[in-house]
Amino acid sequence: MAYLELANDISGAWKKISYGVTPGSALNATDSPREFKIDKLQLTLLTPEGNDGDTFDITELVLSFNYHESIESSFLRCDISILDSVDFNTGLIGGEKVRIKMTTNSSIGKEALDTTLIVYKIGSISKTERGQLYILHCVSPEMYHDEMNKIFKAFGPGEGAIKADCIPKLICEQYLKAKGGKKVRADNFENHSPVTFIAPSWKPSDAIAYMSDKVTRLTKSKSDSKQSGFLFWENRNGFNFRSIDSISQGHAEQTGIYEYRYVQQSQEGVNPMYAIESLTYPDKANHLSNMRLGTYKTGAIGVSLPSQKDSFAPPSGSKEEADGDETAGVDTVTKDAGTGFGKAPGGTINKMRILNFKHVFAKADTVEKAPPFNVPKFFDLEKAQPTRMKIRALPGMKNQGNIKNPNNGTNPDVDSMAVAQYAAARYNLLKAIKLNITIPGNTALSAGGMVKLIIPASQEKGSNVKQDKTFSGKYVIAALTHIYRKTGITTKLYLVRDFKPSTTK
Repeated sequence: MAYLELANDISGAWKKISYGVTPGSALNATDSPREFKIDKLQLTLLTPEGNDGDTFDITELVLSFNYHESIESSFLRCDISILDSVDFNTGLIGGEKVRIKMTTNSSIGKEALDTTLIVYKIGSISKTERGQLYILHCVSPEMYHDEMNKIFKAFGPGEGAIKADCIPKLICEQYLKAKGGKKVRADNFENHSPVTFIAPSWKPSDAIAYMSDKVTRLTKSKSDSKQSGFLFWENRNGFNFRSIDSISQGHAEQTGIYEYRYVQQSQEGVNPMYAIESLTYPDKANHLSNMRLGTYKTGAIGVSLPSQKDSFAPPSGSKEEADGDETAGVDTVTKDAGTGFGKAPGGTINKMRILNFKHVFAKADTVEKAPPFNVPKFFDLEKAQPTRMKIRALPGMKNQGNIKNPNNGTNPDVDSMAVAQYAAARYNLLKAIKLNITIPGNTALSAGGMVKLIIPASQEKGSNVKQDKTFSGKYVIAALTHIYRKTGITTKLYLVRDFKPSTTK
């Protein structure tokens, strides 16, 4: 519908209007790699009673929008820039629904981005000669439920607790009200080991986050050892709860991996829809950050709080190392037992565990098979002290169960300290290499998926340009942003992977 007709309808009685496609935006109308099709760009107003009111096509009012997904964010968000010359904002109060459905040329199978968001904030309004400029800040409707609903329940296999094979899936359905086949798909939720906990008036997302470093995968891994470290996030395919190792292995929903090349504009024979327009390397090497995060070497001490009366810390210089297995030597000490800690003041304290990144590599399922990357020469992996220490309260489950459910249904064989330590190290390992790229818009991509990059080496030898062995290959999409403009759509990808190939043979 023409802009003038839209203005007349809005300034009149807020009547419903028909929907249309942005003029000149029909898919495949040109050979532009940024070409797109807007199927729906709609806003539903609220009635005075707070119910859904009339729905309007706002395509002509939208200057741009940034749609964002991230594996570190529980919910989607989108910022929509509006140029309003018809006082459309007078009917906005916050809480309106925004429907976005669009398709890009580079999406194989023409997979559309189709989502409904809620306006939670209307940005400051700037007056111009052409009208008013403001931004509609939008989030997933489930984020409203996350703020409104608090969980005060016990979860787990114990008596009186809420039982579920996958607790995050249950929380999404019951507390985030995310029902339906798209938002909550069974194959997006990885089943986990049993866990028992009480949510003391937590937000639903906080309850799920609490579990992330306390449960392990049920899928057999390459190393026959427990893998932990889970993430909870939302993407175009709904909510996800998966381990980092599962993400690195790929996902069943992804039938193919898009391949992008970094080439010169003048280079022939390359499809421009799958060309990398820009590429940057954020923090190619940050040894101080890696040491502070414990990427190279971490330590962990477990304390049983019910029996611990005095403060206690092991002396510096302790060399209790697990020799490649962070679960080795798990002795619980109540006094000096030749551990090097000295005499514990009473209570239960676990031996300190030391975990370096080589131990993590031995257990992890990485994006691609590769040996561990080399640490800086100044950091002696064997002699150096752990650069980050984790103090963990051990679960005290005595007298909390019955004959049918001893230890309240928890598995006594699960080493909570080892699980938490591996999880923390796995988070850091995932970002061994980081890249930022800009590509023509592709609505088929999603956070948690994968892409493959082909990056040429900087130095040419003869007429052949070889691949950069360090940075070419598969990456996990840690975050993406679709940037819509009238002239086209681009996609910014924040890519990570958990290995650094050796460049020496």
